[in-house]
Amino acid sequence: MVPAEGLTTTDYLEAITDDGNRLTAAGRVAVEAPVEHCPGWTVEDLLDHVAGVYRFVAAIVTSGAADGPPRLEPENAPSGAAMVDYFADKHYALVTTLGATDADAPVWTWTPRNDAGYFFRRMTHESAVHRFDAENAVSPGMDPAAAVSGPLAVDGINEVTEVGMRFSVKGPRSNCYPKGTLHLHRTDGEGEWLLADAGGSLDVRLEHAKGDVALRGPASALFLYLWGRGRAGLELFGDESVADAWAEVAP
Repeated sequence: MVPAEGLTTTDYLEAITDDGNRLTAAGRVAVEAPVEHCPGWTVEDLLDHVAGVYRFVAAIVTSGAADGPPRLEPENAPSGAAMVDYFADKHYALVTTLGATDADAPVWTWTPRNDAGYFFRRMTHESAVHRFDAENAVSPGMDPAAAVSGPLAVDGINEVTEVGMRFSVKGPRSNCYPKGTLHLHRTDGEGEWLLADAGGSLDVRLEHAKGDVALRGPASALFLYLWGRGRAGLELFGDESVADAWAEVAP
């Protein structure tokens, strides 16, 4: 699918760069702060997780392998304040790798799309979600409606419904969708989505339609809701239990 509102690989790379820098900055403020939507994690744990994702993706893109991911040797990450520098190194390596890679270059992914452009998009939204987590940890009560720019948030909604809710590194996902339907309505621009279970598969329609539950609000808040970051900033109409169940589908 063409990225929303004219996004380019340059836009993605700039977003990954900015969000990674902001993750680093949050770690320097309070690496021990608890992360609200990742129970049991501190910012240190969050940075360790994202650093691991960045390392994995950089290795895939560098290898250019078509039949599976490269084998990575275990790496002992530091703890405490040293984790921030470790994360910053992995972030720099990812940005450098993607910046030197043609988005059309063939690479393995865990989806039917097999080009490096997949990872430009995937890492953009991975970084955005966890940057919100980190900044909310060091400054609790952040407004999810203003956390991600409209164009990136719309593309993020499309990406999670096209990819995150359908595929994992272990393979296609199925039989994990609530029976009730979910309607999402963006209020800061155009954008509506209807999510439904279709015999164990996910059906997504970009249309105005009545669902068993509807959530209305800015694209940023809708995007973070789909990633299990709560419903702050959203109006709910209908069955709240269905909204909670769809939030559990988050990767």
